Amino acid sequence: MNFRQSVPDYITNKKNTIIQVAFTTVFAYIFINIYRPFGYNNWYKINDWELLVASAVVVLTGMLVVFISRIFFFQMKKSHEITIAVYVWFIAAEILFMGLFYTLLEIFVLQDNRSAIDLLFNAIQNTALILLIPYTLSILFFAWKDIKKKLDQVLIQFREPSDIFVPFKDEKGQLRITIKLIDVLYLESNDNYVNIHYIDNDKQKVFMIRNSLKQFENDLKDYPIYRNHRKYSVNIKNVKLLQKEKSGLVLTMNTTSEDKLSVSRSYEKKILDLLKIK
Repeated sequence: MNFRQSVPDYITNKKNTIIQVAFTTVFAYIFINIYRPFGYNNWYKINDWELLVASAVVVLTGMLVVFISRIFFFQMKKSHEITIAVYVWFIAAEILFMGLFYTLLEIFVLQDNRSAIDLLFNAIQNTALILLIPYTLSILFFAWKDIKKKLDQVLIQFREPSDIFVPFKDEKGQLRITIKLIDVLYLESNDNYVNIHYIDNDKQKVFMIRNSLKQFENDLKDYPIYRNHRKYSVNIKNVKLLQKEKSGLVLTMNTTSEDKLSVSRSYEKKILDLLKIK
C-alpha cells in the first residue's frame, strides 16, 4: 500500500463522514451494553434502564472526541492533501484521545483502583474495537457504492443513447420531465430557471424548470451532459462540430438550426478530452 497516495473522496466527503460518525455512535452504544468494557458493571447502584441512559450519555460524550477531530480534519483538508498516512494518523489520534477520556472516566467517576497505565491500556484496546470495526465496515460500504456508481457509468456509456432516459427534477427534487438522452440537446441557465432544449418529433422544443445548472451538474453526473459554459451544459452525444474562433471554442449542435454554444476557457480541456480531441 502506498501511504503517500491520496485518500479516496468517498472516505473524506462530508456526507459519508456524517454517516460514518452516526453509525459509529450507534455501534459504540450497542457494543458497550453487550460487551460491557470500562468497568461497566461498577457503574453505581442503578437498574438496567438507568444504566442504558447512563451509557448513552457516556457514548455521546466520548464521540465528542471524534466530532472535534473531524472538524479539525476538514479544516486541514482545505489546505493540505489528505494521504492514507495522514488519515491513519487521524484514526490513531482518535483512538488515543478517546482512550484517555475513558481512562479519566474510570479513575474519577468509577473510582477504579487499578493503575492508570493498566486502565489506559485496557481503554485503548476497547476504544480501538469501538472505532475500528464500524470505521472498517463503513469504508467497505462506501467503497462498494463507489465501485457500483463507476460500473453504472461504464454501462451507460456502452448502452445505446436511444435506450436511456434522463430524469429532470426541479429544485425540490420533484420529477418534472423525462427525455431520451438522444433527444436532449443542451441546458441553458435562465435566472432561477433552466431551459432544457430537446427534440420532439423532429422539432426543437424548450422545457423550463426551476433549478440551477450547478444542481443539474450534480444530478446528471451519470449522463454525458457536461458543463461547457457558465450558462450552458451540453449533451456531448449531440455535438456536431467543434470550431476554434477568435472568441474561443464553439460547439455546433446536431440540429436543423445548428445552435452554437461557446466553451469557456475553464471548460476547454474537459470538453476536448470528452470529444477525444488532442
